[in-house]
Amino acid sequence: MRQPSSVIAIFFVRALAFLVPALALWYWARDYVVMPVAWLAGWLMRYFFPGWVSGSELDGINLTLLTRLTVPHVSGQIAELTPEVSVLTYCYGLPLLVALLLAARAKGLWWKLPTCAVGLLPFQAWGVCFAWLLQVAVQSGPQTRAVTYFNAWDVNLIGLGNQIGFLLLPTLVPMLMWLYLERSFVITVAVEGAMEGTVSRH
Repeated sequence: MRQPSSVIAIFFVRALAFLVPALALWYWARDYVVMPVAWLAGWLMRYFFPGWVSGSELDGINLTLLTRLTVPHVSGQIAELTPEVSVLTYCYGLPLLVALLLAARAKGLWWKLPTCAVGLLPFQAWGVCFAWLLQVAVQSGPQTRAVTYFNAWDVNLIGLGNQIGFLLLPTLVPMLMWLYLERSFVITVAVEGAMEGTVSRH
């Protein structure tokens, strides 16, 4: 007789089995995966901080923010501040979502995958933008504050936003998307697991 948690365990085994090739494909296509995130993050920074952001440059998976902020260089000269972020760090939610959908044998993948990929973009861009802001407001705060006008309250909010973008959003948002799209599957698995537990106790 199967254990009470076997239905859920089988699902997670399938999810892990799909996650390995999904991660491999995601990493192989990494230069293309980061492009829309890089564009959106750069656009957001130019929109919200036009006074000191001049653009962004993507080199592989690394995205550099071009600013008009100046900081002292180790050579003794003055250099423009150009914070750099690895965009791929904030994009691993996509293969996670793919693995969950495949493990649930989801129907309509032809529209669910592209819709979810687009839906993830704002949250991925959040992580990139706050990683930039952390470098500007915290790591280089004393040298840039006269132009950015970030105060102590702003710095705390930026630190919180960076933690959310790095630790929470990349995994939470794909999980919530999957739970919403496959809610009937989730209910079915929960009911089957409960029924197995009831049967095993009798």
